[in-house]
Amino acid sequence: MPLVKVWAVISAVSLPVLLFAYRWFLLKTDVLVGYGWKWNGPNFYPSFDIRNRSSSRTYVLANITYTRNDGKELLSIDNKSIWGKEIRPGTISYLEPAPVPEIYSPQECSSVQIKVRLQNGREFKAQGPGQLYTGLRKKAFALRMIMEKASLPLAD
Repeated sequence: MPLVKVWAVISAVSLPVLLFAYRWFLLKTDVLVGYGWKWNGPNFYPSFDIRNRSSSRTYVLANITYTRNDGKELLSIDNKSIWGKEIRPGTISYLEPAPVPEIYSPQECSSVQIKVRLQNGREFKAQGPGQLYTGLRKKAFALRMIMEKASLPLAD
């Protein structure tokens, strides 16, 4: 088989794979959920900073899951505080949900893991005090930030 045919086959196979990988990357890094803890008397609740970096997709929020011990101990599921809130493309939304039950001190707050779910079923691990992104997720968000700073057009 001539070298030209080999390169034609490789490019014909690799181009769709690369496009799929790029679209998957954009989808996985288009929503960033951050939070900090607030309190009012004995009630502790997260204060969300939700960023939709997509250029065309509007997301609708569903619920919040509060867990401990890497998701093994379920504290609460909040189905009412953020239900139906729209996160429009290119926006930053600031949300304060209801107080979290079973949290009675600031020290307990740092052991809580939070996940925000969309109405389509996608779930995002929130990044807050004590829960920084690590591994591949950290590298993916760092790459997305580099691409945005370089002003490369990110179409999704």
